[in-house]
Amino acid sequence: MLRHRGIETTTHALRRASLALAVAVLCAASVDAGPVSGVGADPATLHRALREHTLRSLDGRVTTLDALRGDVVVVNFWASWCTPCRRELTRLDALNTEIARRGGRVVAISVDEDIANARRFATRQRLKMMVVHDGPQGLARTLDLSHLPFTMVLNREGQVAFTTLGASEASVQGLVERTQQLVAAHPAVAEGESR
Repeated sequence: MLRHRGIETTTHALRRASLALAVAVLCAASVDAGPVSGVGADPATLHRALREHTLRSLDGRVTTLDALRGDVVVVNFWASWCTPCRRELTRLDALNTEIARRGGRVVAISVDEDIANARRFATRQRLKMMVVHDGPQGLARTLDLSHLPFTMVLNREGQVAFTTLGASEASVQGLVERTQQLVAAHPAVAEGESR
């Protein structure tokens, strides 16, 4: 490690600049570039559905993903009967806690037929992230998803910046890292500040 303070500061600044450039290039390549891996719907349907589809939380509150614009939003589709989904949700809940104060959040969308199954699982696991029930005929069907679990990360503008299929250790780790990069690359602006 370099000991000289000026060199150390310059090295850290170069690392931060390199990371920001890498994230910007990666995001520019993946955002709105056409079809999204794991999504059968065409790009126009995808973007319209992400803006307009209404979601209902387990406690009855209604929202849309568009209402969360300004945050980096991890959107996870899951079901209580899906073993990989259940494993992944605990990691995503921890990610939600980590990014919540920096303008990020996780929204877990249950595709269970019966809301009671989603509610039971969320209660048993003490999930703190936003959990919504949308059923099998909701957003997952509109997007024509090919797999469960399926996760997408929306940047602060509400555009798809990253997707992952399944819940392998490598895919979850990649999801966590990409989300952290997006949150760090463009910090949320405090209310009253200009962008």
